Amino acid sequence: MMRTFTALLALVLLLPACGGGNDTATEETAATRETAATRKSAEQRAEKAANELVGTLLGEVQRAMKEGGPAHAVLTCAEKAQPLTDEVAAANALRLRRVSDKPRNPVDAPDDYERAVLRRFQDMADDGVLEATTLHSEVVTIDGREVLRYMKPITIKKPCLACHAPEEKLDAEVRAAIAERYPEDQATGYVAGDLRGAISVMVPLDEER
Repeated sequence: MMRTFTALLALVLLLPACGGGNDTATEETAATRETAATRKSAEQRAEKAANELVGTLLGEVQRAMKEGGPAHAVLTCAEKAQPLTDEVAAANALRLRRVSDKPRNPVDAPDDYERAVLRRFQDMADDGVLEATTLHSEVVTIDGREVLRYMKPITIKKPCLACHAPEEKLDAEVRAAIAERYPEDQATGYVAGDLRGAISVMVPLDEER
């Protein structure tokens, strides 16, 4: 009888400990779900802004091409591309920019992080595995804050060659417009399908919680 009582007492004493373990596991699972949801929300916000920027700039270039051809498009980009980028960034309340290792505008030069991702995109392009759905998404810590860094590659389409083909193939007016507005231009020499650069987005995760 005494052995039975002792066994029951031990079981009763163990139950709270078991219950505490389950509570901890539940808390960890909830925290993991919350982190995943926060990251997903940040990625969706970054993707929306990136797509909005691409659509906005493409529409502006297409209008300029219809109005005055490639040379006019170069001048329009010089005047409007950065202000439009800033507008989309402000509307979405995040950091948003276009980057390239061969920038036309010096402000589009990548930082070290962006340069490393661009190299990875270029390796994928060289291997023939860079696709329209390719993207880079990573959570990093900057100044003590967790930040989602999101990058989406930009590739050269056939219409882009009017302003980005090898220099000797560009129209004389286009070359003159580039020389006027972008004296340090590096953005020629491309063929269709080449990696041009990327849309780069940063979203602080504490803004998603």
